[in-house]
Amino acid sequence: MTSTAESGRAAGGAARTAGARDPLLTVDGLTVRYGRASQPAVNDVSFSLRPGDRVGLVGESGSGKSTLAAAVLRLLPASASVTGTVDLDGHPLTELKPSELRSLRSTRMSRVPQDPLGNLNPVFTVGRQMSDVLSAHQSLGRKERTARVEEALHRVGIGDAAVKRRSYPHELSGGMRQRVMIAMALLNHPDLLIADEPTTALDVTVQAQVVELLRERVAEAGMTLLLISHDVGVVSELCTTVMVMYGGEIVEKGAASDVLTRPTHPYTRSLIAAARGRVPGDGDDPTERVT
Repeated sequence: MTSTAESGRAAGGAARTAGARDPLLTVDGLTVRYGRASQPAVNDVSFSLRPGDRVGLVGESGSGKSTLAAAVLRLLPASASVTGTVDLDGHPLTELKPSELRSLRSTRMSRVPQDPLGNLNPVFTVGRQMSDVLSAHQSLGRKERTARVEEALHRVGIGDAAVKRRSYPHELSGGMRQRVMIAMALLNHPDLLIADEPTTALDVTVQAQVVELLRERVAEAGMTLLLISHDVGVVSELCTTVMVMYGGEIVEKGAASDVLTRPTHPYTRSLIAAARGRVPGDGDDPTERVT
């Protein structure tokens, strides 16, 4: 039986295919300030993502990447002041009521956070938490929810899913917890997946596995991906477009093959030089602006 969420997504996908190059996500003039800070954390940022785009947002810690992602998802704390607009396929996210936002989260847009242990509830099994995500958006019986949870865990490479779904977060490894978060993010077949530093706390081997997993699942579902990372290597593996963020602003944007091999902004050159393990030259001063 096809669920209501799946039917709705299929209909929406067919409609978007007809005009496949219409933006799925449009961010216009987005500015975020915290409290009375004189410098905005995100300053007048504008961009759009089209269906199927795989876009990497790179920059050092504190550049505003995660704040931008939280602003798109409307997950900022009350101390944050936001101006500008965010539109998801005709839904003005910056204007919606909390109940309207809840109906879109997980079904139309979803997130993979950088700290799975901090985002999973320690007192419930991972299966219970995944089942709750399904219950919030779909009318399914208990047996069907359990089957969906086990299938989702299996699809992200977790063996013996019938046993692992009964595990508590602390009983799983870091890589396993991140796989659970990816499975949970994909449960309701979102159109937009925002992955915020999904490999930061993982060792190199597990990081490569998670990158490959994301690549496969995003391609399989035809999702739009916004990958946030300070790791240029991870972005080059997953993304076709790169946006570089510095001081709360997008300072460079283009095809990954261009930005990562022929960067034009001094900060981008500095970032790539650091990723390659060399000391940036005088022309790589990140405070210098290209005119």
